[in-house]
Amino acid sequence: MIPINLDPIITAISAIARPAAPLLKNKLERDETVIKLLKKFNLDPEHPHPDFTSIYQYAFVEYGIGKPQPILQLFRQKEIQQAFRQAFDRNNPSILLQQGEAFLDGYALGDEIRELRIDPKREFAAFATVFIEVAKRSRTPADVLTNQKIDSLHKSMRTLHQRLDRLPTLTGIRTEIARLAAQESLLSAQESSTEIPCPAFGLAQQMKGWFETLGYDFEPYQIWGNAHFEWIVNIPARRGYDRILVRGIEGEAGIRDVTALRESVDTQRTDEGWLVTPRRISRAARDAVETRENRDLFCYTFDELLDEAADFREYLDWLESECRW
Repeated sequence: MIPINLDPIITAISAIARPAAPLLKNKLERDETVIKLLKKFNLDPEHPHPDFTSIYQYAFVEYGIGKPQPILQLFRQKEIQQAFRQAFDRNNPSILLQQGEAFLDGYALGDEIRELRIDPKREFAAFATVFIEVAKRSRTPADVLTNQKIDSLHKSMRTLHQRLDRLPTLTGIRTEIARLAAQESLLSAQESSTEIPCPAFGLAQQMKGWFETLGYDFEPYQIWGNAHFEWIVNIPARRGYDRILVRGIEGEAGIRDVTALRESVDTQRTDEGWLVTPRRISRAARDAVETRENRDLFCYTFDELLDEAADFREYLDWLESECRW
Protein backbone atom coordinates (compact mmCIF):
# COMPACT_ATOMS: atom_id res chain seq x y z
CA MET A 1 0.00 0.00 0.00
CA ILE A 2 1.27 3.47 -0.92
CA PRO A 3 0.93 5.68 2.20
CA ILE A 4 -1.37 8.68 1.96
CA ASN A 5 0.56 11.94 1.68
CA LEU A 6 -0.68 13.96 4.65
CA ASP A 7 2.16 16.52 4.62
CA PRO A 8 0.13 19.36 3.00
CA ILE A 9 -2.74 18.77 5.43
CA ILE A 10 -0.37 18.67 8.43
CA THR A 11 1.21 21.94 7.27
CA ALA A 12 -2.22 23.56 6.88
CA ILE A 13 -3.46 22.33 10.26
CA SER A 14 -0.31 23.53 11.99
CA ALA A 15 -0.51 26.95 10.31
CA ILE A 16 -4.15 27.43 11.25
CA ALA A 17 -4.06 25.97 14.75
CA ARG A 18 -1.20 28.07 16.18
CA PRO A 19 -2.62 31.58 15.69
CA ALA A 20 -6.21 30.45 16.07
CA ALA A 21 -5.92 28.28 19.19
CA PRO A 22 -8.16 30.47 21.41
CA LEU A 23 -10.61 30.86 18.55
CA LEU A 24 -10.86 27.10 18.06
CA LYS A 25 -12.27 26.63 21.55
CA ASN A 26 -15.56 27.82 20.13
CA LYS A 27 -17.23 24.76 18.61
CA LEU A 28 -18.96 26.61 15.79
CA GLU A 29 -15.81 28.45 14.74
CA ARG A 30 -13.90 25.19 14.90
CA ASP A 31 -16.47 23.76 12.48
CA GLU A 32 -15.89 26.67 10.12
CA THR A 33 -12.14 26.06 10.22
CA VAL A 34 -12.62 22.37 9.49
CA ILE A 35 -14.92 23.12 6.56
CA LYS A 36 -12.42 25.56 5.05
CA LEU A 37 -9.66 22.96 5.26
CA LEU A 38 -11.84 20.22 3.79
CA LYS A 39 -12.74 22.43 0.83
CA LYS A 40 -9.09 23.40 0.38
CA PHE A 41 -8.25 19.73 -0.16
CA ASN A 42 -11.31 19.06 -2.35
CA LEU A 43 -13.15 17.05 0.30
CA ASP A 44 -16.93 17.52 0.38
CA PRO A 45 -17.77 18.61 3.95
CA GLU A 46 -21.21 16.96 3.95
CA HIS A 47 -20.78 13.97 1.65
CA PRO A 48 -17.29 12.42 1.87
CA HIS A 49 -16.37 10.29 -1.11
CA PRO A 50 -16.59 6.61 -0.08
CA ASP A 51 -13.01 5.68 -1.01
CA PHE A 52 -10.48 4.97 1.75
CA THR A 53 -8.10 7.86 0.97
CA SER A 54 -10.86 10.47 1.08
CA ILE A 55 -12.28 9.12 4.33
CA TYR A 56 -8.85 8.96 5.98
CA GLN A 57 -8.03 12.52 4.90
CA TYR A 58 -11.43 13.78 6.04
CA ALA A 59 -11.06 12.10 9.45
CA PHE A 60 -7.54 13.46 9.78
CA VAL A 61 -8.71 17.05 9.21
CA GLU A 62 -11.70 16.63 11.53
CA TYR A 63 -9.57 15.10 14.27
CA GLY A 64 -6.29 16.96 13.79
CA ILE A 65 -7.25 20.58 14.48
CA GLY A 66 -5.45 21.68 17.64
CA LYS A 67 -3.42 18.46 18.02
CA PRO A 68 0.36 18.65 18.69
CA GLN A 69 2.79 17.78 15.92
CA PRO A 70 3.85 14.34 17.29
CA ILE A 71 0.22 13.22 17.30
CA LEU A 72 -0.26 14.38 13.71
CA GLN A 73 2.90 12.54 12.66
CA LEU A 74 1.56 9.33 14.20
CA PHE A 75 -1.12 9.03 11.54
CA ARG A 76 1.41 9.50 8.73
CA GLN A 77 2.95 6.12 9.58
CA LYS A 78 2.36 3.49 6.92
CA GLU A 79 1.72 0.79 9.54
CA ILE A 80 -1.10 2.84 11.05
CA GLN A 81 -2.59 3.59 7.65
CA GLN A 82 -2.34 -0.08 6.73
CA ALA A 83 -4.32 -1.06 9.84
CA PHE A 84 -7.07 1.39 8.92
CA ARG A 85 -7.04 0.23 5.30
CA GLN A 86 -7.46 -3.43 6.27
CA ALA A 87 -10.22 -2.61 8.73
CA PHE A 88 -12.00 -0.58 6.03
CA ASP A 89 -11.65 -3.21 3.29
CA ARG A 90 -12.73 -6.06 5.58
CA ASN A 91 -15.41 -4.05 7.39
CA ASN A 92 -13.83 -5.14 10.68
CA PRO A 93 -12.91 -2.47 13.27
CA SER A 94 -11.27 -5.02 15.56
CA ILE A 95 -8.26 -4.89 13.21
CA LEU A 96 -7.68 -1.27 14.23
CA LEU A 97 -7.23 -2.05 17.89
CA GLN A 98 -5.25 -5.23 17.32
CA GLN A 99 -2.72 -3.99 14.76
CA GLY A 100 -2.70 -0.31 15.68
CA GLU A 101 -2.04 -0.79 19.38
CA ALA A 102 0.57 -3.46 18.64
CA PHE A 103 2.41 -0.90 16.49
CA LEU A 104 2.15 1.76 19.19
CA ASP A 105 3.89 -0.47 21.72
CA GLY A 106 7.12 -0.12 19.72
CA TYR A 107 6.52 3.24 18.07
CA ALA A 108 9.63 5.44 18.17
CA LEU A 109 7.68 8.65 18.73
CA GLY A 110 5.57 7.10 21.46
CA ASP A 111 7.86 8.39 24.19
CA GLU A 112 7.76 11.90 22.71
CA ILE A 113 3.96 11.80 22.81
CA ARG A 114 3.97 10.54 26.39
CA GLU A 115 6.30 13.39 27.39
CA LEU A 116 3.41 15.68 26.48
CA ARG A 117 1.36 13.73 29.05
CA ILE A 118 -0.74 12.30 26.26
CA ASP A 119 -1.68 8.62 25.98
CA PRO A 120 -0.95 7.62 22.34
CA LYS A 121 -3.35 4.67 22.54
CA ARG A 122 -6.13 6.97 23.70
CA GLU A 123 -5.44 9.33 20.78
CA PHE A 124 -5.30 6.42 18.37
CA ALA A 125 -8.69 5.19 19.61
CA ALA A 126 -10.14 8.72 19.36
CA PHE A 127 -9.00 9.03 15.74
CA ALA A 128 -10.40 5.55 15.04
CA THR A 129 -13.76 6.68 16.41
CA VAL A 130 -13.81 9.71 14.09
CA PHE A 131 -12.71 7.55 11.14
CA ILE A 132 -15.52 5.04 11.76
CA GLU A 133 -18.12 7.79 12.00
CA VAL A 134 -16.92 9.41 8.73
CA ALA A 135 -16.85 6.03 6.97
CA LYS A 136 -20.37 5.26 8.12
CA ARG A 137 -21.54 8.64 6.81
CA SER A 138 -19.77 8.38 3.44
CA ARG A 139 -22.67 6.52 1.87
CA THR A 140 -24.64 8.10 -0.94
CA PRO A 141 -27.42 10.58 -0.06
CA ALA A 142 -30.00 7.93 -1.03
CA ASP A 143 -28.50 5.48 1.45
CA VAL A 144 -28.43 8.15 4.13
CA LEU A 145 -32.11 9.00 3.60
CA THR A 146 -33.05 5.33 3.56
CA ASN A 147 -31.47 4.93 6.97
CA GLN A 148 -33.11 8.18 8.20
CA LYS A 149 -29.74 9.76 8.96
CA ILE A 150 -30.52 13.17 7.52
CA ASP A 151 -28.80 15.30 10.14
CA SER A 152 -25.70 17.28 9.18
CA LEU A 153 -22.43 15.40 9.23
CA HIS A 154 -20.82 18.29 11.05
CA LYS A 155 -23.57 18.31 13.64
CA SER A 156 -22.88 14.62 14.14
CA MET A 157 -19.14 15.31 14.39
CA ARG A 158 -19.68 18.09 16.93
CA THR A 159 -21.66 15.68 19.11
CA LEU A 160 -18.97 13.03 18.71
CA HIS A 161 -16.21 15.44 19.76
CA GLN A 162 -18.25 16.39 22.82
CA ARG A 163 -18.55 12.73 23.79
CA LEU A 164 -14.82 12.16 23.26
CA ASP A 165 -13.99 15.20 25.39
CA ARG A 166 -15.95 13.60 28.22
CA LEU A 167 -14.05 10.31 27.82
CA PRO A 168 -10.51 10.98 29.05
CA THR A 169 -9.50 7.32 29.27
CA LEU A 170 -8.79 4.63 26.70
CA THR A 171 -11.44 2.48 28.40
CA GLY A 172 -14.12 5.07 27.73
CA ILE A 173 -13.17 5.45 24.08
CA ARG A 174 -13.22 1.68 23.60
CA THR A 175 -16.81 1.77 24.79
CA GLU A 176 -17.60 4.50 22.24
CA ILE A 177 -16.02 2.42 19.46
CA ALA A 178 -18.11 -0.53 20.65
CA ARG A 179 -21.25 1.63 20.45
CA LEU A 180 -20.46 2.64 16.86
CA ALA A 181 -19.45 -0.89 15.90
CA ALA A 182 -22.74 -2.26 17.19
CA GLN A 183 -24.64 -0.09 14.74
CA GLU A 184 -25.43 -1.03 11.16
CA SER A 185 -22.75 -0.65 8.47
CA LEU A 186 -19.57 -0.43 10.53
CA LEU A 187 -16.90 0.83 8.20
CA SER A 188 -16.94 0.10 4.53
CA ALA A 189 -19.37 1.71 2.14
CA GLN A 190 -18.61 -1.12 -0.26
CA GLU A 191 -21.39 -3.70 -0.53
CA SER A 192 -18.81 -6.29 -1.59
CA SER A 193 -17.15 -6.40 1.81
CA THR A 194 -15.06 -9.57 2.09
CA GLU A 195 -15.41 -9.99 5.84
CA ILE A 196 -18.36 -9.72 8.21
CA PRO A 197 -17.34 -8.26 11.58
CA CYS A 198 -17.67 -10.46 14.63
CA PRO A 199 -21.11 -9.66 16.14
CA ALA A 200 -19.52 -9.89 19.59
CA PHE A 201 -17.06 -7.07 18.82
CA GLY A 202 -18.95 -4.57 20.98
CA LEU A 203 -18.88 -6.93 23.96
CA ALA A 204 -15.16 -7.54 23.38
CA GLN A 205 -14.28 -3.85 23.56
CA GLN A 206 -16.28 -3.30 26.73
CA MET A 207 -14.68 -6.33 28.36
CA LYS A 208 -11.19 -5.34 27.23
CA GLY A 209 -11.63 -1.89 28.73
CA TRP A 210 -12.72 -3.31 32.07
CA PHE A 211 -9.97 -5.93 32.12
CA GLU A 212 -7.30 -3.29 31.45
CA THR A 213 -8.75 -1.10 34.17
CA LEU A 214 -8.44 -4.02 36.60
CA GLY A 215 -4.84 -4.59 35.56
CA TYR A 216 -5.31 -7.91 33.77
CA ASP A 217 -2.57 -8.78 31.25
CA PHE A 218 -3.39 -10.15 27.80
CA GLU A 219 -1.42 -12.97 26.19
CA PRO A 220 -0.90 -12.88 22.38
CA TYR A 221 -3.55 -15.58 21.90
CA GLN A 222 -6.64 -14.20 20.12
CA ILE A 223 -9.39 -15.95 18.17
CA TRP A 224 -12.14 -14.14 16.25
CA GLY A 225 -14.96 -16.33 14.91
CA ASN A 226 -18.25 -15.56 13.20
CA ALA A 227 -20.00 -14.90 16.50
CA HIS A 228 -17.41 -15.38 19.23
CA PHE A 229 -13.92 -14.38 20.33
CA GLU A 230 -11.34 -15.86 22.66
CA TRP A 231 -8.52 -14.35 24.74
CA ILE A 232 -6.19 -15.55 27.42
CA VAL A 233 -5.77 -13.11 30.30
CA ASN A 234 -3.53 -13.25 33.33
CA ILE A 235 -5.09 -12.05 36.55
CA PRO A 236 -3.25 -11.48 39.86
CA ALA A 237 -3.47 -14.30 42.38
CA ARG A 238 -2.13 -14.65 45.91
CA ARG A 239 0.96 -16.33 44.49
CA GLY A 240 1.70 -15.15 40.97
CA TYR A 241 -1.22 -15.10 38.56
CA ASP A 242 -3.93 -17.32 37.04
CA ARG A 243 -4.32 -17.87 33.31
CA ILE A 244 -7.95 -17.51 32.21
CA LEU A 245 -9.33 -18.41 28.79
CA VAL A 246 -12.18 -15.98 28.06
CA ARG A 247 -14.73 -16.89 25.39
CA GLY A 248 -17.22 -14.13 24.52
CA ILE A 249 -20.35 -14.78 22.47
CA GLU A 250 -23.16 -12.61 21.13
CA GLY A 251 -26.31 -14.67 21.79
CA GLU A 252 -27.65 -16.86 24.55
CA ALA A 253 -25.05 -19.15 26.11
CA GLY A 254 -25.91 -22.81 25.66
CA ILE A 255 -24.44 -26.29 25.94
CA ARG A 256 -22.52 -25.95 22.67
CA ASP A 257 -20.74 -22.89 24.03
CA VAL A 258 -19.76 -24.70 27.21
CA THR A 259 -18.43 -27.61 25.12
CA ALA A 260 -16.39 -25.23 22.93
CA LEU A 261 -15.02 -23.52 26.06
CA ARG A 262 -14.05 -26.92 27.52
CA GLU A 263 -12.11 -27.80 24.37
CA SER A 264 -10.27 -24.47 24.29
CA VAL A 265 -9.34 -24.61 27.98
CA ASP A 266 -7.97 -28.15 27.54
CA THR A 267 -6.05 -27.19 24.39
CA GLN A 268 -4.53 -24.02 25.86
CA ARG A 269 -4.06 -25.56 29.33
CA THR A 270 -5.35 -22.56 31.22
CA ASP A 271 -6.33 -22.54 34.90
CA GLU A 272 -9.94 -21.57 34.23
CA GLY A 273 -12.38 -20.81 31.43
CA TRP A 274 -14.96 -18.00 31.40
CA LEU A 275 -17.94 -17.95 29.05
CA VAL A 276 -19.35 -14.41 28.78
CA THR A 277 -22.46 -13.14 27.00
CA PRO A 278 -24.24 -9.75 27.04
CA ARG A 279 -27.59 -11.54 27.08
CA ARG A 280 -28.66 -14.61 29.02
CA ILE A 281 -27.37 -18.05 29.98
CA SER A 282 -29.53 -21.13 29.51
CA ARG A 283 -30.28 -23.37 32.48
CA ALA A 284 -28.58 -26.24 30.68
CA ALA A 285 -25.35 -24.21 30.36
CA ARG A 286 -25.41 -23.22 34.03
CA ASP A 287 -25.99 -26.85 35.02
CA ALA A 288 -23.12 -27.99 32.76
CA VAL A 289 -20.53 -25.81 34.51
CA GLU A 290 -21.66 -27.18 37.87
CA THR A 291 -20.53 -30.69 36.99
CA ARG A 292 -17.32 -32.09 38.45
CA GLU A 293 -15.52 -32.30 35.11
CA ASN A 294 -16.26 -28.61 34.45
CA ARG A 295 -15.41 -27.26 37.89
CA ASP A 296 -12.84 -24.92 36.29
CA LEU A 297 -15.45 -23.37 33.94
CA PHE A 298 -17.69 -20.40 34.69
CA CYS A 299 -20.60 -18.73 32.87
CA TYR A 300 -21.32 -15.01 33.24
CA THR A 301 -23.53 -12.42 31.70
CA PHE A 302 -21.55 -9.20 31.23
CA ASP A 303 -23.35 -7.59 34.18
CA GLU A 304 -22.49 -10.57 36.38
CA LEU A 305 -18.87 -10.31 35.29
CA LEU A 306 -18.79 -6.64 36.31
CA ASP A 307 -20.11 -7.59 39.75
CA GLU A 308 -17.39 -10.24 40.05
CA ALA A 309 -14.77 -7.71 38.92
CA ALA A 310 -15.88 -5.21 41.57
CA ASP A 311 -15.62 -7.88 44.28
CA PHE A 312 -12.21 -8.89 42.97
CA ARG A 313 -11.00 -5.28 43.02
CA GLU A 314 -12.01 -5.07 46.69
CA TYR A 315 -10.10 -8.30 47.36
CA LEU A 316 -6.95 -6.94 45.68
CA ASP A 317 -7.18 -3.74 47.72
CA TRP A 318 -7.49 -5.80 50.90
CA LEU A 319 -4.58 -8.02 49.87
CA GLU A 320 -2.40 -4.99 49.16
CA SER A 321 -3.19 -3.51 52.60
CA GLU A 322 -2.34 -6.83 54.26
CA CYS A 323 1.01 -7.01 52.45
CA ARG A 324 1.97 -3.61 53.85
CA TRP A 325 1.95 -5.12 57.31
